[in-house]
Order: sequence, then structure tokens, then C-alpha cells
Amino acid sequence: MKTLILTGSPRKKGHSMCMAEYLAEYLDGETEYLSLDNRRDITPCRDCRYCYTHPECAIHDGMQEIYERLEAADRIVFVAPVYFYNIPGSMKAVLDRLQVYWAGVLRGDKKPLTKKGAILLAGGAPESPRQFAGAIQTLEYMLDDLGAKCVGEACMGGTDKRELDEREDVREKLRQIAQEMNLSPERN
Repeated sequence: MKTLILTGSPRKKGHSMCMAEYLAEYLDGETEYLSLDNRRDITPCRDCRYCYTHPECAIHDGMQEIYERLEAADRIVFVAPVYFYNIPGSMKAVLDRLQVYWAGVLRGDKKPLTKKGAILLAGGAPESPRQFAGAIQTLEYMLDDLGAKCVGEACMGGTDKRELDEREDVREKLRQIAQEMNLSPERN
């Protein structure tokens, strides 16, 4: 099993990355990290709608690497800090280029849910009931378009005051997600 962890944090040792590394400790198989932060080799989506009639993007740039890695992965994990209730702009710019997968749905080529996915989010503000709702919704839809069933989300608010090592509740959730991701498809 191959897990692709897509990170959107500009801080390489920040809270969201700590969550990703903790999860990876419990995952079986190969784990690969891919930073989506400040990818200067990726052009923003132009909404040219080429992908509405073709199974690929009209723009050929650094996204080809991301498309290949997504296709090769059995499990996909989105990891990001939450700024003002959603994912960072640099990560969102990359997700916009994944429009080609949504266009597949429109063309009648929706990917079956053969992969597993998860969402890990961290935010500095004190925890509130809807703090992560926007980011979760965005990333759940993206996982679905990628053919990945979301098996769980782990969200950690209040990171301005508390670290992952002080949050047994979040560590337990990460272990549960790993356990669910490690299950073979026929047992899920």
C-alpha cells in the first residue's frame, strides 16, 4: 500500500506536519510526502474547460507530477493549517488544477471509490464547532473526485497554545485513522 501525503503548510515542522508524521508512524506500507506550498512550477487553472471534453488538463507543467503521484497512490491524505476557516491559498491553487477529476464526473468517467483518504487540519485559534468545516468540505469533495473514500478527519485547534504531544484526543484520532487506512479493502 502506498500513501501520498499532500501538505499545504509553509512551515515544514509546524503543527499540521507533526500530525502527518504521527499518522505516518502508524501506517503500513510506503509513505510519500508532497508539499503543495508555493509550487511556482504550477500555473493556476484558467477555466478553459479543456478537461470537460478531454481526460487531462490543457496546461502541461508541474501538475503532471502531482497527477502521476495521485494515480499511483492507494491512500491520499490532505494535510494543512487552516487560515481564516479554510486551506492556504497555495494549496487551493493546486486543488483548483484537480478540476480535471471533477470534469471526469461531468463526462461520466467518475472514479470508483477504490482508494482511501483522510484529512488532517491544524488551526491556531481556540477550538470552535465550525472552525474546520469549510476546509473539511473542500477536501472531502476533492477526495471523492479522486476516487478516495474519506475514512476520517483529525482536526486540532488551539495550536497557538497547545502542541500535539499535549493532545491525546488528537493522537488517538490519528491512530484510529491509520488503523482504518491499514484495513484491506475487502475488510472495510
